[in-house]
Amino acid sequence: MQLIEEGGFVMWPLIAISVLVIAVILDRLLVFTTQPLVDPDLEARLIAAGRGEATQETLATAIELRPTLRPLLEALFAKGAKATREGLATIAIEEIIRGLDRRVGVLGMAARVAPLLGLLGTVIGMIQTFSRLSAASGAIDMTLLADGIWQALLTTATGLVIAIPAVIAHGGFLRREEHVNFALARLANRVLMAKGSPGERAA
Repeated sequence: MQLIEEGGFVMWPLIAISVLVIAVILDRLLVFTTQPLVDPDLEARLIAAGRGEATQETLATAIELRPTLRPLLEALFAKGAKATREGLATIAIEEIIRGLDRRVGVLGMAARVAPLLGLLGTVIGMIQTFSRLSAASGAIDMTLLADGIWQALLTTATGLVIAIPAVIAHGGFLRREEHVNFALARLANRVLMAKGSPGERAA
């Protein structure tokens, strides 16, 4: 609490941002760890289902195991032309990725705003320090100057401490989303290319 008071009023928005960053990181970690990608066994069963092998049973199992994939699976195994199912699958993948990307942008914003707030706090602190020194009579008290400078730099350090993990987490989540997007697109293509899928027979 003493450091917060010494850092000035800018420390309070920085603390708020830090709490938000931690909450978003924990939330997205929970989402990404509890919603695994399609494993090779499930992918093989879905491709077999595309060929007409135990389709309904496989779909029911897949949706139960991976409820997030429900819109994609429904699109892939819908009746109609292959081009239609490709379009529906593309939309479904975009919706899934958008769900994973929810609140990730907050980390990018925090990574940009926190250092700027920290710098603002430092500038304000330096202005206050030199204002007090200019108002003081006699020789400059170096102790007062040193205390004022390190207190002013507290906000810059705090902003960087917030920004660094936010940048790392933001980049990590974006790479994870790219991996998920690739895996889902590969799954969709393999199912659609499976010979004798229900949709093709119905077309």
